[in-house]
Amino acid sequence: MPWKEPGERPREPNEPWGTGQRPGNRPNRPGDGFDLEAQLKRLRRSFGPFGSGPAGLLALIVLAVLVWFAVGSWTLIDARETGIVLRFGQYQRTLSPGLHAHLPRPFAQVIKVDTGRTRTVSDQIRMLTREGQVALVDFYVQYRVNDARKFLFAVRDPEDAMRQATLATVRAQIGTQELSQLMQSDNSKAMDRIRTDLQRTLDEYGSGIAVNDVGIQNVQAPQEVRDAYEDVGNARQDAQRAESEAQASAAKSRADAQARAARLRADADAYKTRTVALAQAEAARFNLVLGAYQAAPDVTRRQLWSQAMRDVLSASRVVIDTTGRAVVQLPPQAAAPEGKPAHPEGSPASQKNPQPSASTQKPQGGAP
Repeated sequence: MPWKEPGERPREPNEPWGTGQRPGNRPNRPGDGFDLEAQLKRLRRSFGPFGSGPAGLLALIVLAVLVWFAVGSWTLIDARETGIVLRFGQYQRTLSPGLHAHLPRPFAQVIKVDTGRTRTVSDQIRMLTREGQVALVDFYVQYRVNDARKFLFAVRDPEDAMRQATLATVRAQIGTQELSQLMQSDNSKAMDRIRTDLQRTLDEYGSGIAVNDVGIQNVQAPQEVRDAYEDVGNARQDAQRAESEAQASAAKSRADAQARAARLRADADAYKTRTVALAQAEAARFNLVLGAYQAAPDVTRRQLWSQAMRDVLSASRVVIDTTGRAVVQLPPQAAAPEGKPAHPEGSPASQKNPQPSASTQKPQGGAP
């Protein structure tokens, strides 16, 4: 007989410590295991009339189909996206941002394309310039998708097509320029040509891609020939410095020449003014002499002759007379102060026997 405490009912053989109930108030089952058949029966009873017979199975199928349509027939397109609806793999329509209804899979499929994101293709490759030099060019291209349908179906791999088209266009443009031009800081014209040519190529492919920006970040010589290029750059800098110095020297010489020209022009103007003034004075004096000659010809003629002979003889030591006799003229003496003789008495000059000056001698044959 099983053991029990006083005041308690006898325990069952299968429950030596319990009260006839398993945890969770579930009735005890022989073997204490999981009964699949009992669980299925319980599930069918929970569905009521749908859980028994062919009608119940059909109802379950209809319910599953309704849930499948309700869940799989709606698609939310983000503001930066564009949806492409495919029905049995064929293009049907394009979905704009918002909530849209469509057939569920596998009847229809919605492919979302991010048309608001800016994508970038960048690389660093070796290219040949126009003069045959090797340049290491670091470039980038930014683009976005402007036609989702063309982007998906016009080419097999639009990303790879974009990359190949970019490489071909950049190589073609780099090959038309020299390395020195590429190393300049301003390459806006070259970038515009690359963008235009690349966009034209992509439009010919029908890729649905719009190029936003093209840039060359850095152009340098490869490491193997970098030292030689540095020497070339230093030589170019020396040439530019020499050119700048030559331009400065030319500007200074030009300024000096302009200053000398201005000074010569001023001297010429002064000489012109002086010469004109002297000519006008001579003309005025001649007019005065002419008036005096017309009034008294003999007196004026003798006075003019005397003045001419005084001017000539005062500057000459020897005068050859027309009669063949040489008249020796002493050097002209300085004019003596007023009230004093030219040679004071007792001076050596006064003791000599000076000859009279030719300017004081009476000319032979009389005055003309």
